[in-house]
Amino acid sequence: DTKKSTMSTEPKLAFIGAGLMGVPMATRLLNAKYEVAAWNRTKTKLAPLEAKGARVCETAAEAIASAEVTIIMLSASKAIKAVLVDDAKALGAVKGKTIVNMSTIGPDESKAFAAAVAEKGGSYVESPVLGTVPHATNGVLQILASADDEKLVTAILPILKVMGKPRFIGKITSSCTYKLALNSMLVANTTALAYSLGYLRRSGLDTKTFMDIVQGGILQCPYYNLKYKGMMERNFSPTNFATSLMLKDVNLAIEDGKRKGINTNSVEGIQSVLQKAIDIGEGESDFSSLYNAVDPKD
Repeated sequence: DTKKSTMSTEPKLAFIGAGLMGVPMATRLLNAKYEVAAWNRTKTKLAPLEAKGARVCETAAEAIASAEVTIIMLSASKAIKAVLVDDAKALGAVKGKTIVNMSTIGPDESKAFAAAVAEKGGSYVESPVLGTVPHATNGVLQILASADDEKLVTAILPILKVMGKPRFIGKITSSCTYKLALNSMLVANTTALAYSLGYLRRSGLDTKTFMDIVQGGILQCPYYNLKYKGMMERNFSPTNFATSLMLKDVNLAIEDGKRKGINTNSVEGIQSVLQKAIDIGEGESDFSSLYNAVDPKD
């Protein structure tokens, strides 16, 4: 059968991570008939992928060894280090394979992972994504791909295109830097909206009128409409991007910004708002719950 023989030429994939983003991303690859070996520290989270045909592995090393291309989608660099670098079997399995790190981490962290993979004879692509769970589910993530050799990205474009819209950004650290810049802007806009809405609410003024003015002029931004209703109702479900993860990214942006000599005061203000949101129990809520830290409940 011609279709089957064509399918067999597709590279075997491994997917490390079954969190909020990992599951819909891996599901799209399975739906596209890629052979996927999956691993996650909490095995029960792999159930939806197993139901779609993924082969569940006992260890990350087993998954990496079975695949030509391994996609990593974990919450932070500490988790990636534990899975990829600190595990000698996993790192030993990367020879001749491509590791695609789609997690949001700092540029220096990515550079270190790239060096560790290269030392063992593997190839490394840094490929963070812009978007949340609905974008991952619908395959419309913006995918920022960096590699020291652009051919590495070109070779995996068909895989990346299943999950979203990839673009080559440049050498290793470029995509991570863009991603931290984008998330800094995202959370700044969200915090500004929260402050303006809370300020008007406590002044006894109509927030709908405010939104009409915003959307009718130079401040027009579709994103504000996505967050407005949830803030006004204090309903932050479902979680598309957890507050704890946004704080992790803001911390990375501040750390790298300071190294580069930029004034980080504005982002440090947002950092304190996110920390306050976590302190009042919103760590696993969508990060728009920072509204409750800006405008506490009466």
